[in-house]
Amino acid sequence: MTDLSEQRIASVLGYLGTALFVVGALVALLSGTVALAGGRLLGALGLWSESGLLLVVGALAGLFTWLARHDWEARPGTSGIMLVLVSLVSAVVLGFGANLLGLLGAVLVFLAGALCLISPVGRALASLPAA
Repeated sequence: MTDLSEQRIASVLGYLGTALFVVGALVALLSGTVALAGGRLLGALGLWSESGLLLVVGALAGLFTWLARHDWEARPGTSGIMLVLVSLVSAVVLGFGANLLGLLGAVLVFLAGALCLISPVGRALASLPAA
């Protein structure tokens, strides 16, 4: 673990956030099934749609985290911006509701995107002319 670069830490945070999205989706799916068994059809449909949304957001976060370490490794700014956008969209769509795992996943994916943006922002600031 001597090579802890921003990209490596960002990928770990991104994969942890993705895992939290997927676990949150599974919890929502299970809760929806319990709600349906209890006779609450509308509650079950709401939880199942939340589960689907968490799976889609988790898949997007996982995709952009994987791209940041492989195909887009030379362009960390692109993957960083996409990770930040995925996390912000997921936080807005999920709201501050009951799915705490999804919101924690959004925070970790946001931090992963911010870490991916450190080196491009540093290069951009270094290229500015001195006043």
